[in-house]
Amino acid sequence: MKKSTSNLEFKLFFRNRSAWIGILILLLTGSAGLYFGKTFIANQQAVIEKAAVLQKKNTLDNIKHFNKDIGLIFFHNKFSTANFPDRWAAFANGQRDVNPYLISVTMLGIEGQLYDTDITNPVSMLLGNMDLSFVYLFLFPLVIIAFTYNLISEQQESGIWSLLKSQTNALVNVIWKKFLIRIAAVYAVAFLLLIAAVIFLHLPIDATLAAVAGLIILYLAFWFAVSIFIVSLGRSSSYNASALVAIWVAICIVIPASLNLLLTQKYGVPEALQNVINQREGYHEKWDMPKEVTMKPFFEHYPQLKRYPFPADKSFSWFWYYGMQQMGDDQAIKSRLAVADKLAARQDFTNIAALFFPTIQAQLAVNELAGSDLNAHLEFQQAIRNHHEKIRLHFYPSIFQEKDIASTDIKSVGLKKFIPTKVHDWSRLLSLLIWTLVFTTIAFKNLKGNALVRNTDSK
Repeated sequence: MKKSTSNLEFKLFFRNRSAWIGILILLLTGSAGLYFGKTFIANQQAVIEKAAVLQKKNTLDNIKHFNKDIGLIFFHNKFSTANFPDRWAAFANGQRDVNPYLISVTMLGIEGQLYDTDITNPVSMLLGNMDLSFVYLFLFPLVIIAFTYNLISEQQESGIWSLLKSQTNALVNVIWKKFLIRIAAVYAVAFLLLIAAVIFLHLPIDATLAAVAGLIILYLAFWFAVSIFIVSLGRSSSYNASALVAIWVAICIVIPASLNLLLTQKYGVPEALQNVINQREGYHEKWDMPKEVTMKPFFEHYPQLKRYPFPADKSFSWFWYYGMQQMGDDQAIKSRLAVADKLAARQDFTNIAALFFPTIQAQLAVNELAGSDLNAHLEFQQAIRNHHEKIRLHFYPSIFQEKDIASTDIKSVGLKKFIPTKVHDWSRLLSLLIWTLVFTTIAFKNLKGNALVRNTDSK
């Protein structure tokens, strides 16, 4: 009897045209997300590969045109660092569409060059890029709402509910069977798309895949829990639909946008502009000062460079010029650290807020797993600083001694590859689990308390 009832509910669900429309929408948008996500990352990889070739060509051209002045060669020559995308970045593009993934700098002051990037169409930045994570985070909940909002109310409004009440005392079981069939359908589509992502994006079967799968399971479970909670209140179909869509709009759009505005006001970063100003003033003001003002702190910063003779009698020398550049960076150190502190405070605030808003939590988690979040970009910037420092110290001796460029290994210096650290923060799953259990428990109590079983047909 139970098996026949389940089969009947299964047939009734899939005879409904709206069920197939919802499944088809998820499959089509999921396929589009896979394609566009992979294409977006493939374009970035193509640019990075081209940059590696152009860096070598640029170096050879600089040697050809400025081969008599080693300091001038390094003044013009650029050294590129690329933030290589992880395979999961095609699944979740994250902030790779707004933050530069390829930065080329010379041996001049680093702080004034870190924020130089390509000009991007603001309209495309506003629209963003579609990927599969977008489908999971924003479209799957809408389909869940469409599948569940009239789970009971439709039968109440059609008069079937009274007939069911007269034939069985286990109405709660009937409700759960209907609900479980919808859960099975949505999860089947979700895992089908995840398998397609593994194949199409060549994703490794590792801890990241397990974390993403767990995240998807809990995130969709949260939306099912919210849906059954609203349904358990025993209201009309229009009320359920309006309430669930309002919750989706609030959690997915209004609250994240409001939090972003709050972050901007509470943790504004005026130090970012001040950082660039300090760096440039620290460099430019040295032109009008005695050379000792520049070289004394420079040698304090790099005592190992004192062994190279400084031509104090010359009105201009690359020794002094690169010393000025370093002093510009040193003068901006306080503002740079202030920017880092503000960004860390913003991240901490976001992490706390995410505990109460599952969509934000899920988005932060998937971007972390894909290595496409804010922390990955800040780590990338620090890698550029480290590479820049290494390049400086490597070539300073040749520049300061005015050696021939042929005595250096500049031709062998290629594009620096940076791979972001992926974070597997399993604690992010905990808040999703808690919210899911809370709404499920309340819904179960509502159903067990006969709120729907008694006199629901009158509503």
